[in-house]
This record gives sequence, C-alpha cells and structure tokens, in this order.
Amino acid sequence: MSTTSTVVGIKKSLSKLLPANDLSSDDVQKCQEMLKQLDECDITLDVLTSTLIGTVVSKFKKHEELGETAKPLLKKWKKIASSGQQSAPTPTKKSMVKPAKLERRENSISPPDSAKEEWNGLESHRQTICHKLFSFLSLAKPKLVKDGVNETAVDSLLVERSTEVEAEMCKKYRNDKSEYASKARSLCFNIKRNIPLACEIILGQIPAKELVKMSSEDLASDKQRAEMAERTKKVNDAKRLDWDRANEDKINDMCETSQSRNSRPFPRIVHRCPYIAVYV
Repeated sequence: MSTTSTVVGIKKSLSKLLPANDLSSDDVQKCQEMLKQLDECDITLDVLTSTLIGTVVSKFKKHEELGETAKPLLKKWKKIASSGQQSAPTPTKKSMVKPAKLERRENSISPPDSAKEEWNGLESHRQTICHKLFSFLSLAKPKLVKDGVNETAVDSLLVERSTEVEAEMCKKYRNDKSEYASKARSLCFNIKRNIPLACEIILGQIPAKELVKMSSEDLASDKQRAEMAERTKKVNDAKRLDWDRANEDKINDMCETSQSRNSRPFPRIVHRCPYIAVYV
C-alpha cells in the first residue's frame, strides 16, 4: 500500500473520532496509535498537499493528551512544506492580487480544462452552476494559500467541491428546477460574501450534503447575522409604536371609564410610545 493511501485511510479514521473533546479513553488510545503511525510514514510535500492530512491532525493539537503527539507532527510537516516551497518566487506588490480586486473580476475566473471536460456531460444549466460555484469559491483561494495550504491542492479542491455541491443540489431538487435555481442563487450569494464559509467548504469541513440543507441564516456571516438582527429589532420597534398610535383612542376611553368608576382621578394618556408615556 502506498504512503498516500495509508495517510488517506488514517485521515478518514481520525475524522470519524472528531470532535476531539468528546473522546473516550479507548478512542484516545486509537488516536495515539494512528498519530504514531503517521509519524512513521514517509511524508512528502506531495502527500501533504494531496491528502490535506494536516487539517484533521490540527484539530487534536489542543487535546490534553493527544496534543503532545499532534503538535510535533504538525511542526515536522510544516518544515517539509516550507522546504518544498522555498524555490517558489516571492510575489511582488504588483503581482499580488488583493481580495477586493479579485472580487470585482470574479466573472473572469475560469476553471481549468480538466474541470470543463468533467462538466461537459452535464446539462447546460448544471454546467453554468458548476462554473459559478467554482468562481465564488475561488475568492477564498488567496486566504487558504496565505494560511499555508498548497496552491495546487486548492485548485484541485475547487473543482472537486464545485462538482460535489452541484451534484448534491441536483439530487435534492431533481424534480423541482425552480428550487434548484433558488438554492444555487442562495449558495452563490452567501459564498461570495462569506470567505470563512468558502474556506470550510473547500477544506471539506462542511460536506456538500449538509451545505445544501443549510438555510440562508446558517450560511450568513457573523456580520450579516448582526445586520439582520438589527433590522428585525427596528421593524419590531416600529410595529409597537404604530400600535400605540392606532389604538390611542381606545386607551384613552379605557382610562376615562376607569376614572368614572373611581373617586380617585385617573390620568389620561395623551401620547404613548414604547419608551415614553405622557400623562395629564
């Protein structure tokens, strides 16, 4: 069995034991054995970039027991990745593309020929969705590369994830093209504006099956959620104020009725809002 196959198998086994905080003593022992097995493997830059094993092992580095094994392993792999990328030219200011500029040219991002060949057998509207997903997911590429993920691996994952997400949408909305189109628009809109979400999709942290089930609120970024909450609060406040104004006569009539039944004077409400009430 090749090193890549061994690492892929261990990666799948470790992924099943996540999250690391909920591990039993038997699970901890299993993880220790798998991490030691990874340490004994002949790991190269190609193996790291093709399997992305580091994304899974990094989730164990904060574990009280497993962290002692996971941290040195990640440190060793980081050296391998650094030595393999030393020959790459240092990007200049002119050659660096800022995310904002990249977003303005999102429509110019074209998938590789291999992706076009893979999508060639799909219906035209499905090919279009694959292209759009690839384009919007590509906006997260600069961040992933900056975080140390190999650029070639990111390019490969972009094609793979775009294909998986579109296939899952087609499977879920096979008999409803309008729902398929609506979901595609929602995903593209939120991926475009939520780079952390795009990174999680590319790295496989959000499976395609789960992604398609997520609502617009689930897909929104923290900033977007805060803005939605603020808009909802303003609408609710406006409704309360409108109700008070619309029912001002009824409120005053109730006050007058109560005053006639009691010897004590009852204040008449002249104006009322959610925050201030004026009495006479």
